[in-house]
Amino acid sequence: MDGEFRSERYFKVWAYSVSKCRLLLRSTKDPGISTRIDVYFGGVGRMLLKPYYEGLHATEADAATTAEYRDRYGEIGTGYTLFTLEPDLRSFVVAGVMQWHEDDGGFDDPSFFGHFKGA
Repeated sequence: MDGEFRSERYFKVWAYSVSKCRLLLRSTKDPGISTRIDVYFGGVGRMLLKPYYEGLHATEADAATTAEYRDRYGEIGTGYTLFTLEPDLRSFVVAGVMQWHEDDGGFDDPSFFGHFKGA
């Protein structure tokens, strides 16, 4: 994985595990769309999210955005990466890892990234 994910599909905040600090954004199957896509963040330290995204561009922040983040929110801890979901820090995740997986799983099927309690 190269630290960047882009899709024009509709994504929702699907699950968050407080005890494991894991976040899952999902684009479900829809008429004419035969797959689902899960975008996973592990080791989440901080996040600013919308409930849904009409298209998603998740990428590692560049140096200027990282500096702006530090000015607003403070340092990013060792082992964490700032991933932006929208420009100008309107939506972001600070996490240890971002990964994604596309499959033909159904609405209620567990994620490739494991079970999220209550999800």
